[in-house]
Parts: sequence; C-alpha cells; structure tokens
Amino acid sequence: MIAPPKIAMVGAGIEGAGAAFYMATRHGLTPTIFDPEPFSGASQVAAGMLAPVAEAVYGEERLLDMMLEAAREWSRLDEALRAAGLESGYRGGGSLLVASGPNDVAEIERTHAYYLRLGLAVKKLRAAQARELEPALSPATGPAIYTEIDNQVDNRVAHRSLLTGALKAGATLIERRVAEVSRRKGGWVLFDDQGAEHHFDKVVIAAGVRSGEIGGLPGYMSKALRPIRGQVLRLRAAPGSGPSLVVRSLWDGRLVYVVPRLNGEIVIGATAEEVGFDPTRKARSTYELLRDTFKVLPGLGEADLAEVNVGFRPGTSDNFPILGEAEDGLYLDTGHFRHGILLASITGRWIAEAIATGRTPEGMSLFGPARLEARQ
Repeated sequence: MIAPPKIAMVGAGIEGAGAAFYMATRHGLTPTIFDPEPFSGASQVAAGMLAPVAEAVYGEERLLDMMLEAAREWSRLDEALRAAGLESGYRGGGSLLVASGPNDVAEIERTHAYYLRLGLAVKKLRAAQARELEPALSPATGPAIYTEIDNQVDNRVAHRSLLTGALKAGATLIERRVAEVSRRKGGWVLFDDQGAEHHFDKVVIAAGVRSGEIGGLPGYMSKALRPIRGQVLRLRAAPGSGPSLVVRSLWDGRLVYVVPRLNGEIVIGATAEEVGFDPTRKARSTYELLRDTFKVLPGLGEADLAEVNVGFRPGTSDNFPILGEAEDGLYLDTGHFRHGILLASITGRWIAEAIATGRTPEGMSLFGPARLEARQ
C-alpha cells in the first residue's frame, strides 16, 4: 500500500484553509498548516462578497468563468460545512448596483450593456422598482441593476469553519512562520522562524501578499506580488434600519459596497490604494466610505461604528491569481487580488485535486505560474 504524501500548507488564510479542508474531507489527506497568526490578514478584513457579476471588469474577462464556478462552489461548500456541523454565513438574495445621482445613470446603462454582452443574468430596474426591492434605499436614488448571482458569506465565520473542519478531519496546525523552503532529493524541507526543519513531499504556498517573501521560491516570486491596501468599516445597526440585500452604489463614478450580515453587522468597503504596507486607518477614507453610504442608505446614519480595519490584497501584474505547480511538488495558491473570498472555494478544490491526483484541473491551468517565469 502506497503511503499518502506528506503535505505542507504555508498559510492559514481562507485560501490555505479552504485547500486544506478539501484535502482532508474529500481526499483523505492530512496537510500540516503553518501560520503564526492563523486568524489575521486580509481574510479577516474582507467583506465576504461572492460577486462574479460585480467583479466582471474590462480586460479581465478570462476570470469570469472561474468566478461564476466559484460562486456555485460556495453553495456546495456551505452544504459541506453544514454537514460537518459548521457555518459559513452564506446568504443569498442577490445584489443591487444603484445610481446615487443623475451623473451615474449613464454608467448604469453602460454597465448593464456590458453585463448583457457577457451573457450574465441581470435585470435593469427603474428607481421605484429598486426601492420596492430594497426599501432601505434613499428616495433620491436612481435606476439600478439587480442580479441573483452575486451573494455573500461571512468571511470570518467561513474562514474559521474551514480551518476547524480541516483540523477535525486530520490536518495539523503549527503556529510558526515559514522563512524558507528548499528542494531536497525526494521532497522539500521547510525552515521555520525558530530554526526547525520540517520535511514534506509536497508544499503549497498560500501566504497571501507575503508569499513572495519566503526564501527558496522561484526567482519571479520576489516581485510577483504587491500589496493593495483596502480599508473596510463594520457597523452595528438597529433591526430594520439597514438593507437586506448587498448594495453597491455609484456616486459620481465612485463605488462603495454595503454588505448586511445575518447577525446585524453591516460591512462597508472598500478603498484600493497602492501605498505599500501602510496600516494606518485613514480618517479621510473612513469619512468618504460613510458619506457615500449614507447618500444611498440614510438609515445607517445612526448605526454604531464598530470597527475600522485595514488589509492588504495580494495583487499581481495582470490582476490574475497564481495557481499551480511551479516546480516538482511545489504549488502556488496566491495573488487573488480582490477576489480572495470568492475564489477560495474553487481554488481550494482545484489545489486539493492537483495534490491528490497529480493532474492540473483545466480551469486552473489558465492561471499557472509559467506566465510569470516567461516574463523574467
């Protein structure tokens, strides 16, 4: 009988936790997960939108099929977590993109036409129809686009559940940082930040924007990722004062999204700034997010401002993720940019399949690391 491979997962964010969950529950593998702070980073800051429609943007159409499949996979993943006695905070109902003023009507028209060209299931609503669907909208709001495809999970709940589920199914967590990896005959050696060595057959690098800082990776990884700073607010609202749907609003071309949780939390985001690893919670960004939110959802003006958080998305040069085998037994699962929560479902499944079978899933092959190597 052939022994199962020894697998290391470097990073316990939602990408690493998701892949470990699929490995342990679907394939009977028992990965060892390394992370000094497993419940930190972008996975905890994000809003948890599952929004393939909202995130369909010009120049990135190659991602669309993957994002749509990821949204469908989240529904299945939610069922798997529930079967294990865990939660994801998955919530349906769809989402709205709303024009906040007359200058945004043309953008609604343009966006609606673009979605139709992509074959996405969307519906344009008159202002009155939008307010009928979402009564919390301001009377001053304009026309909107509605889709049932875009939904949400509670990313904090889902992240913890995926890691918990993986550990229950046999995975192991070591709360140390991996400083370096080294290929040795027959496998890989990991060196942690306390100087200890750990030997594995296969390694998955899923450390988010910090992935490129790990020593021993292919040379292109040192420059492959850049931090995209995002500031996200969390409110606590009185029952009935907030929206029931995910609302994205335009105001003079600026976009803000508002995500209502089942537990009464309201998540508002998000800025996108290329300013390095600046963790400052900017007063200006907080003001602008709240101002744009109150313009379309005035009832939230009396909510409690519970949290102001900053996270760093792992951006790549082409805004596509880095997925797949970089060297024999070394896999990359990073660079998800603004799609990290959405894509965690499908990339987790794909990485687990690749590790278990030795074959690269077709969808994953579109985003392999070879494209980065070719650009060196």
